[in-house]
Formats: sequence, C-alpha cells, structure tokens
Amino acid sequence: MAKSSVGAKRTSGLEGTPQNKRLAGLGQAYPVHSPSVFSPSTPGTSSKFSTRNNSGEIVAKYPADAVLDWTRPNERWQPKIQLHGTAETKLTTKYNYMFSRMRDKFDMLEEQINVIGDLIKGKLGIEEFESNNVLKSDAFQTIGRICCDATSGSRLNTASLLLEGTRMISSGQSVPLDVSQLKEFSFFPGQVVAVEGSNPTGKKMVVTSVTTPPINPVFKTDVSLEGPLNVMVACGPFTLSDDLEFAPLVEFIQQINTILPHLVIIMGPFLDVKNKKVESGELDHTYQEQFEIVMKELQTKISNHVQVCVIPSWRDVHYRAVYPTPPFQQENKLPNFHFFSDPCVLNVEGVFIALTSTDILFHLSKEEISVAPPGSDRMGRLVSHLFSQQSFYPLNPPAEEMSVDMEHADDYCKLTFTPHLLLVPSDLRFFIKNVNGCVVINSERAVKGISGGTYSRLQITGEGSSVQVKAEVVRI
Repeated sequence: MAKSSVGAKRTSGLEGTPQNKRLAGLGQAYPVHSPSVFSPSTPGTSSKFSTRNNSGEIVAKYPADAVLDWTRPNERWQPKIQLHGTAETKLTTKYNYMFSRMRDKFDMLEEQINVIGDLIKGKLGIEEFESNNVLKSDAFQTIGRICCDATSGSRLNTASLLLEGTRMISSGQSVPLDVSQLKEFSFFPGQVVAVEGSNPTGKKMVVTSVTTPPINPVFKTDVSLEGPLNVMVACGPFTLSDDLEFAPLVEFIQQINTILPHLVIIMGPFLDVKNKKVESGELDHTYQEQFEIVMKELQTKISNHVQVCVIPSWRDVHYRAVYPTPPFQQENKLPNFHFFSDPCVLNVEGVFIALTSTDILFHLSKEEISVAPPGSDRMGRLVSHLFSQQSFYPLNPPAEEMSVDMEHADDYCKLTFTPHLLLVPSDLRFFIKNVNGCVVINSERAVKGISGGTYSRLQITGEGSSVQVKAEVVRI
C-alpha cells in the first residue's frame, strides 16, 4: 500500500516532547482489522511478542493471599458509571489552551496556597502564619510553595530550596531554606507546606519542622453493588514500540472476552507519540485514521455485555497535547462505551475510582528530594503527595514534556477527597498497595518497548459504606 502523503515525519526535538502533533485525518469508516493489517506495511517485532512464554503470569496480588474467582454470576447486571465532579463541558468546547495570562496563573497558585494553608492552620491549631522573610531568632510558622533557585542548579537540591510565600503574608517573596536540622523530609517543586524555624539574618530560614497538609479520609458513600464488581484495567501504548500492528491490544481484547468483566478501563496512549513509526512518519494512514481503526477494533470486538471506559493521553499523537486532556469525541459510539477526560473520578454504583493516564509518579520521582528512614515506602510516599496536595498533578513547573493548562487544571485536576481506588499507571515498577485507606494500583503499561507489559484485574465488593478490593497485576 502506498504511504499516505500526510503521514509526514516529525521534526527533530527533545525526546518525548510532542511536536507536529496533529494531522488533519478524516473520520472515514474502515472494516474490522486483524493485528497484521492494522498497518500492513510496517512489520516489526510482533513475532517476538507472539512467542513469549510468560503470558498470564500473575506478578502482584493484593492482598497477598487473595483468591479471585472471575466467574461472572450475574451477566445481566450492568453497573451504572457516572462522572464525579465538574462536568467536562469546558473541556469539550473549543478553547485556546495554554493561553492563560501570567497574572491569572499567579492568582491560581496564590489561591492554592491559601486553601491548603487553611487546612494546615487547622492541623496545627494556629490562627495565622507569619512572613517568611521577617528577621526573627525565635521559632515561627510560615506557609509557602517549594521552588527551585535556578542560580544554584537546574534541579531541586538542598542548596536550591526556596519557599515562595503568598502575596498577603510574605509579599510574594521567596526565602532560601536550610534543612540541615531535619532528620527526614520530602520536597518537590510546587509542593505547598508549612515550615517552622527561625530567620536570624532575614535572608535564610533555618527549618526545624515541616508540616504537610492533612489527608482527607476515604469518601463515605452508599455502595449499591449487586455482587462482586469485576474490573480490568490497561494503559497504553498497545503496540510494540517499533510497529503499528497492535498485537498486544488484540491479546487484551481476547482476555476481556474470556473473563467478561463488568467494567474495563482502557487508558491511552493509543497512537503513541513516542512510537518509532510515528516519530519517523512511516504510517499508511493519517494519525486520525489510524486512531479510528483502533477504536473500531475495540468497539466491534469487545462484548457488548462489558462496560468500557476510554481515557485519552496527552501522548496520543492525533489528539490535543494538553493536560487535562479532553475526552475523545466519538460520533458513532456504542452504548456500552464511555469516553472521559484525563484525569477523572468515576462513580461506579457508589465506588469512587480516581484515575489518570499521565505518569505523575515517574515525574515526581525525578524531581523529589528526600531524606527518609531505611526501608521506607517510597512509592507510598509519592502517592501520598497526591492526596495531601489534593491534586492529580501537584508538580509545578510540570515535567518538560508536559503542557499543563493551569486554568483547566484548576477545575479538573483537583483530588479533594481520598477515593476508594486510585489508578496511576506508570513506567515505574508495578505495585498494588493501600495508601491512607485507598487501594492504589500501578499496573505499568500494556507494552514495554518491544515486549509485552502488564494489566490489572480487580474484584470490588461493598456493602453500606464499606468497600473491599482484591486485585492482581498480570502479564499480557
């Protein structure tokens, strides 16, 4: 098949940074494709994938002794899926993202510190904070946002730690922090904290203690499940990094139709900007056409007894390279398919599931500096930052590859309560753990380079306001 002229090569640039992200593809209908003809002239390493010998291996369980029965007792029961929080109207209408004024960004950051500061004042039992730059030898409490002093290095370290105060309390000034007296700490850019210490010179604050915001308890709700809720979760990419044959996606669909869970959550990227064929422009279709082929495969092959939630990613080359990412717009979607934004919180019969396809854990792990006791739970600590900062993406400035629209993030990226379940797929190693009463699952990705990855299977039960989760991470 001749190459499409619109499948142009991307310009060179920083790896992982989306460039030339959209091409004008037409929503043309296509017949159902097998993996070998998703992209007919792009042979890759799918033969290696097909000869793997660890398919179906369970690599993590929660609890460790959990025994799961995937038999679906009530085939007719279809769980009701609702979006919790702000309606996605602002995201789905046309708008010029990344056009926020500097003053508006400042006001949003200021408001964030004020809101979290009120929570910390309640935790500390104090009335007000003091200015961070006041000359004072006695200990005092102040509030602010962790920043990096660029003159001391491009990355956050103990020599470049700054606390940026608010306009009302500290006249918007920043003060360097001396944390040499702290036995343990965890900081990252954008984190709102209260610090106690002295400022004997008026130029540097000697910190003796740090207070993070309180974490809200798990959301109390009336659970109305008619039995065990079986869920499968996978995060893209769904094709090997050097082809567009989508063999892992076909395998995942087969697993869905074998188990027939009540709910499947599929997170992008579907057409990954980091795929080698996409980067080089070696496609037989436009980006939009290739994506439509993938969606066609999902909607025609997955049983209509299964509810499917589709979540986009800023890494989807055919779509908007912005976070929060609007839901995919599908004109002819099937009744059992639901399209939501990234991030979002779903209410499934009283069970609250928070999720994001963006790798916030990896981004935090690159920017966080910490001193912690030996054997401490680093992944649990990174997750707890999301809960304490009440945000799906508390890192500011964001990772270099990210384009965060501050105005819409203020509406759609808040995590103001602890959900029953948090899905945070990451390039970091898979895990399932309980963090502050929430079951957190990192199922990694369906593909890792040129080999198959992992997905997760969950069984959720509940009665009254109590929710129990059993889960496992499985090789695809």
